[in-house]
Amino acid sequence: MSVTSNRNASIDLFRLLAALMVFVNHSAYSGQAPALALIGRWTVPFFFMVSGYYFQQAYTKLSISAFAKTLKSVLTIYVLANSFYLLFVGVTDGSIKSLTTHFTLVVGTYFHLWFLTSLLLGYGVLWLFLVCNNEKYIPHLTGLVILLILCLNPYSSLIGLPAHPVYARSLLSIPFLCIGFMIAKYTLEINVSLRMACQMVAVGIGIQLVEAWLLTKSWQYTLNFNFVVGTLIFSVGMFFVALQSRIPENNVLSHYGRRYSMAFYLYHPAVNYLLSKAWSKPGTISYWLNPFLSLLILFCLFLFLDRISPRCFRLLTGNFRRYALVEKV
Repeated sequence: MSVTSNRNASIDLFRLLAALMVFVNHSAYSGQAPALALIGRWTVPFFFMVSGYYFQQAYTKLSISAFAKTLKSVLTIYVLANSFYLLFVGVTDGSIKSLTTHFTLVVGTYFHLWFLTSLLLGYGVLWLFLVCNNEKYIPHLTGLVILLILCLNPYSSLIGLPAHPVYARSLLSIPFLCIGFMIAKYTLEINVSLRMACQMVAVGIGIQLVEAWLLTKSWQYTLNFNFVVGTLIFSVGMFFVALQSRIPENNVLSHYGRRYSMAFYLYHPAVNYLLSKAWSKPGTISYWLNPFLSLLILFCLFLFLDRISPRCFRLLTGNFRRYALVEKV
């Protein structure tokens, strides 16, 4: 007997697109074009929704035991990635003194690893609601946490509070894991056409840009915004676009998205840093080509490693087929 998961080639393709957008966000382009970085904020909420969407399928089949499979995978990635960047910081900075702060517990040993800390928090909160049979309150939880995030940053200034962008983004997994979970549970995509999803994307982008401008009057300051109201509409719209798109199951880009999107996210800062030190100087062509060359190098490296040692590659990315494409029982 086998249990199969319903992989969606379109979602995997959009995972690849989101990973590529992260390369741009974490490059010189974000500093020179902050509005572009703001538009790219849909990526992490999208990843969280994908996790929630597929987790709901696993939860339907395996109930609470699905958490054990998920926790094994996420904790493995968390430990390996943070260990890698602990060593990386020690080598590149000559010391790990910069990491001896409480923010390391929230963010991780490198700036982008907050995603994993947040993911663990999100799964923990979701587990608590499900194990206590409070699933009906998940929509309420989603709304309340979104309001809290907005109050922490960027709308904190409107209510006379200091901004807390680190804590705000750390909470992002909770609502978006829940949104992905609810979309899968209630098959909400049947109520949203591709045209409607595209309209959500367009409206979300517009609201994002207007919000950011009204809050700061300067695009440069929008780099501190990981999430605004428009981001919610934009990212959910992108997820529905992915669900409604029809991509063949054997699409090669979907395959790369499924296999490499997490690896791209985890290890791109290291390659970006090394390249910038090795050959790219501000204002030169190499400076602007840096994120694309980083992508090419990582892709070739992962392709090579995946072929000669698939187990090693899966270990580095925490891919233990936790939602088993084929699981024998």
